[in-house]
Amino acid sequence: MPVIAIDGPSGSGKTTVAALLGQQLGVPWLSSGALYRAATRLTLDRLGPEAAPPAVAALVRSVRWEVAGGAVTADGRALTAALHSAEIDRHVAPLSAIPGVRAAVNEALRLAAGSGPWVVEGRDIGTEVFPGAVLKVFLEAAPEVRAARRARQRPPAAAEAVAQIAAALAERDRRDRQKPIGALRPAADARRIDTSRLTVVEVCAKLCRIVPSNFPRSNPVRTMSDSEMGVSPPQSFESQLQEQYITRLDRVEEGQLITGRVIEVGPETVFVDVGLKSEGRIPIDEFAEPPHVDDEVSVVLLRKEGRHGEVVVSKRKADEQVVWRALKESGETGEPVTGRVTRKIKGGYEVDLGAALRAFVPFSKVDVMRVRDEDAYIGLDTRFFVEQLYNRGKVNIVLNRKAWLEREAKKKRDQFYETAAIGDVYRGTVKTFTSFGAFVDLGGFDGLLHVNDMRWGHVASPKDAVVIGEELDVKVIRIDRDSQKVNLSLKHFTPDPWTTFEERYSLEDLVTGKVTKITDFGAFIEIEAGIEGLLHISDMSWVKKIGHPREILGNGDEVQVKILAYDLERGKLSLGLKHVLPNPWDTAEERYPPGKVVKGIVRNITSYGAFVQLEEGIDGLLHVDDMSWTKKVRNPASVVQADQELEVAVVDLDKKARRIRLGLKQLSDDPWVALARAFRRGSVIEGQVTSKTDFGVFVRVQGGIEGLIANNQLAGGGGNADKVREDLEPGAQIKAVVTEVSAEKQRLSLSLRELRRREERQELVKYIHDDEQPDRVSLGEFLKDRSSTSNPDE
Repeated sequence: MPVIAIDGPSGSGKTTVAALLGQQLGVPWLSSGALYRAATRLTLDRLGPEAAPPAVAALVRSVRWEVAGGAVTADGRALTAALHSAEIDRHVAPLSAIPGVRAAVNEALRLAAGSGPWVVEGRDIGTEVFPGAVLKVFLEAAPEVRAARRARQRPPAAAEAVAQIAAALAERDRRDRQKPIGALRPAADARRIDTSRLTVVEVCAKLCRIVPSNFPRSNPVRTMSDSEMGVSPPQSFESQLQEQYITRLDRVEEGQLITGRVIEVGPETVFVDVGLKSEGRIPIDEFAEPPHVDDEVSVVLLRKEGRHGEVVVSKRKADEQVVWRALKESGETGEPVTGRVTRKIKGGYEVDLGAALRAFVPFSKVDVMRVRDEDAYIGLDTRFFVEQLYNRGKVNIVLNRKAWLEREAKKKRDQFYETAAIGDVYRGTVKTFTSFGAFVDLGGFDGLLHVNDMRWGHVASPKDAVVIGEELDVKVIRIDRDSQKVNLSLKHFTPDPWTTFEERYSLEDLVTGKVTKITDFGAFIEIEAGIEGLLHISDMSWVKKIGHPREILGNGDEVQVKILAYDLERGKLSLGLKHVLPNPWDTAEERYPPGKVVKGIVRNITSYGAFVQLEEGIDGLLHVDDMSWTKKVRNPASVVQADQELEVAVVDLDKKARRIRLGLKQLSDDPWVALARAFRRGSVIEGQVTSKTDFGVFVRVQGGIEGLIANNQLAGGGGNADKVREDLEPGAQIKAVVTEVSAEKQRLSLSLRELRRREERQELVKYIHDDEQPDRVSLGEFLKDRSSTSNPDE
């Protein structure tokens, strides 16, 4: 590559030599320091002071740079005049120490150099930036020599001052050699030149002699004379530099803003090399924080020569100029300014802009959100737009941070939706909660972290997974670029546990889980992080009727359940609690066979009977029809009472339907069966009248059974049934003939009419066989006579 790379420690003269060598060869020269300052300027303008290193590196790579000497142009915009400010001085050193940024600047240097030829100076030029340079030069001189050169530019310096400068330069060399990037070290193939006893002419002569013959140049190969260099022999290197300083001194004016480099920091004074015949002295109290050696500082040249011939500079006035310049540029260009919120005042905050300038920002314009904690902004270093700027008698500066935040948020939001892709990871801060999740601030705009995307398992509330103000990494899972909405996830950083479910679980497995949520229809059980199943209310108990799952479970309870079914695609799992225990109905037939007499507690009385608890979860029904053989029970409460211990007989058991029928009357023999055996049809039975109705008379016979004498069975032989019914009073003892008896139908029909016929028949037979009767009548005549007097209804 047609590049001559010049490196060396501070004070070795590499910038002066590079400029003069380029002039002698007729090729351009380039300073890497100017490009670092230009990159810092663009970063502050476009990204702000808190920009992330990857974003800064990307910005540097995206710009089209043009560099010549100390002049820099970015995308056609000249930046040289804006490279020396207090703001850039504060940020250039930290920014140039970032590996990614340094790599990007090195790449920009290579692109700017193009195909050459160039003379380039700077740190690590020959080792990192142009390792293929045709000539690598490493200028060096002892710290004492470099210190003496700098001391000569001050008023007569004491030996102690020279020693202090030498110690400072030696310490800086030590630090520079230990830097992880941009370290002070010569390339293995570099030509090392000691400038301690050489003039500039002699250094350039040495270099011209070793420049390769094929190096492109505009001037012929020759060594420039001292007179051509503007010096007269035998001037030394430092004399040459001093003349250059004087020449530059003629070019600067008092009151002009210039840039210097810190070469010494004392307890009260900071010495700054401003490129003139002597170094400026700045009281240390003009610095907010003590600077470091080699820091760049903007100062105002107050006098070229003081009473003792020294250069008089002021950092405070430079800061004022820089701040006012930034304020005016901000008002004209819309670029922000930097300040620190110092205290609350009426209606807002006071902001320190530096250089003793104070500004005002209203509460309503300090943030995009309503200010809740006014003290939270005190001490905040941030950026503002200038809304009002007056300096007529009284300074009045009004700032707006809200507008700057909104602009930055829009930039970041637009950039995000242009470049973001599914699966990208971003750093965000939990901002607010909703019922369905949390909003995460991604840098001035929000993304939704839904509650279902916080963990693979169940999350009852967003507050259980994240905390307001918490910084976390989130993954993009959905993007709607039209509406500018993005869904984020925490759980997608880990694999879905359902993908390996079958490696750990099978149907019928017994597992232990924790209750995470209870609903009306069941409870959700988490058996491991991300694996949750439903325990339906119907699968909670074999025997107990559960009205609500909370009757047996509570949130956080640990329970053992059985896996009943699962669906991997839908991520669903069915669990059973009752299946862990045996089903008592499976053996109910063994414990409650029909006919067995058992004891139970009356738990519930209904209109049709009573439920009797035989054991926990197993009830039997005592129907009204099974309470009495003979009584028609209309009110079960007249027979049994709630909580009464009762002895009953098992009448029937249906295991499939899970029903048991119980009986009270089955504890004794059926009186209907006894009655049917004792009194067949046609038998005469004795009983007591119990009641009369329009359709007949009820008679209670043995066993407490009631039989009915219908109206058409009350009278016969011409008798009047209505009169017979009137004559029969309740309690009267009567006899009747059994006309029907059915134990199965529990029906007993009686007849007085048949009894009367039977009695008449007996009388007739007796009359026929009475030999002492004087008058004999034939049977036919008797029946004929009886027929003529009988009731036509019979």
